[in-house]
Amino acid sequence: MVTKTKIAGLVVALMALSAPAVWADTGTAPDASQKDGGWHHGEHGRMMGKVLNLSADQEKQWKDSRQKQKEAMKSVFEQMKANREAFDAEIVKATPDMNKINDIQAQLKTIQGQMVDNHLNSILEVKKILTPEQFAGYMALEKEEDMMKHKGHKDHSPEDKD
Repeated sequence: MVTKTKIAGLVVALMALSAPAVWADTGTAPDASQKDGGWHHGEHGRMMGKVLNLSADQEKQWKDSRQKQKEAMKSVFEQMKANREAFDAEIVKATPDMNKINDIQAQLKTIQGQMVDNHLNSILEVKKILTPEQFAGYMALEKEEDMMKHKGHKDHSPEDKD
């Protein structure tokens, strides 16, 4: 009975860990922000450049930085997908190998750490490109965009239903 409880707990944990990769696999996030006048996914860099009043040189550096980040994240998401597939293959077995499941979980945690590191490195790269005023504006825009992404989730949360 304890083994079934552990497996169920691992399934829930792995599902939660793999949620960010779902958006990465499709390349899109929920489009609730678009309905509210948000930026289309492909226009992000161009719109940020206009809002922040970037010079031509800054725009080129920004574009190069975004491409570098995109390539790094693609690799991480591919690793995440492979680990999810390995987990799915193992968990459906009549007697799953808990050592394999624990190894996959450890790998997923490592991948999440890579994602955090990549995000931090991306922000630091942007900070090198922008002036302090532009960077402050960038951070404010990122925060606003993040709030818009999560707004769709809030609108559908169980607490909102009476």
